[in-house]
Amino acid sequence: MKLVLAAFLALTIAAAQSVTFDDFRVYYDPAPQGRRATWANLVPNGRQLDMVFTDFVEDDEAGALPYFVSTADRGKTWSKPVPFGLDFMKTLADPAKASSSLGIFGPTKKGTTLAVGYHVPKGASKENYQEDIRYRASSLIIGRREKGAREFTFRAYPTGTFLGEQFGYGGLILSNGRLNGRAILQVWGAAKDGDNWQCGVVISDDDGKTWRYRTVGYEPSLEIRDKPRTPAGFNEQTLFELRDGTLVSMIRGREKLGRVPASPKDTWYFRSESRDRGETWSKPEATNLAGTGAPPSGITLPDGSLLMASRLPYSRVLYPLQDRSAFGPHMARSTDGGKTWRTEWVRQSDPEGRTFDNYYNAMNGQFLRTGAREWIYAFPQFSAKNKIHRVLAVTVKAR
Repeated sequence: MKLVLAAFLALTIAAAQSVTFDDFRVYYDPAPQGRRATWANLVPNGRQLDMVFTDFVEDDEAGALPYFVSTADRGKTWSKPVPFGLDFMKTLADPAKASSSLGIFGPTKKGTTLAVGYHVPKGASKENYQEDIRYRASSLIIGRREKGAREFTFRAYPTGTFLGEQFGYGGLILSNGRLNGRAILQVWGAAKDGDNWQCGVVISDDDGKTWRYRTVGYEPSLEIRDKPRTPAGFNEQTLFELRDGTLVSMIRGREKLGRVPASPKDTWYFRSESRDRGETWSKPEATNLAGTGAPPSGITLPDGSLLMASRLPYSRVLYPLQDRSAFGPHMARSTDGGKTWRTEWVRQSDPEGRTFDNYYNAMNGQFLRTGAREWIYAFPQFSAKNKIHRVLAVTVKAR
């Protein structure tokens, strides 16, 4: 309990610059087209925004496919969803049996848009928890669309190229350094069946044409598992680039790795840093922020503080909440480079006022810059019970 109280005190320390959250709204709902948006990423493309979302309920649901849409009016209207990367996926496996998830990321300094995700040759459906987190050999998929081009070209990195499980998603385009800019994407999974999960990054210095892997967090001891055959370890990350060029990764830990003593279902986030632009990383250390479901990258505000988004923890006692029975997104801020965090904003109901009634309602989202001191945070609303799978957005402003 002392640790929880210390965390709460750290979360209530005031920061120098004010941040506001408003215009909370439905951003995209594909239900009229018979689709579900359970995972989504956005990239600016000239005067429009492109978005790729994945139509699935479970992480490796058989037949799951990504879809592409675009908007020219900041989300008021959208194009008809069309399958994304389907021709390439057909070369890997029967799409009806496989599971594919892709997002888009960028643009790079040269204006190239990247696509990143994974492909499981044989998907599954209606799994229990133990089945859902089993070892899933998967290909890492990376695509490129150069500035001015209409189509993406894709490449599959087969299982074992970097890890055995290769669950990939976006990250950072570094602001300093070489002319082309360094692109960093995230990958997590087990190196081989039976190992714990590890998280890492793949780095490119040639505009996304070639990639190399670097480990960020890995704990090989099986003692971190609750059950000998149940995987545990490091997985999802949120990356930041500080003003001095230091990279910070906020990492989700699973099972005994980072467990919150006062709330055994929850874990603290870990923090690792790199001072050589992602080549090497410090040993991850636990922070005072609990939760899961983080965006690929967070915001470094003009005053140097950090802002990230997470899902509220399973527990209803770690943070002050208006409704202890409800869940939702949790915005947290750090003024010491990610070592300690305090709450900035919590939302426990959707724009229509319906309560976020399960832990997965506010799925992993994305920050998208829309001005010098303005961003939107777009995140999927996931409710299998109410058959709601759509994208919500809130505007974030630094003043």
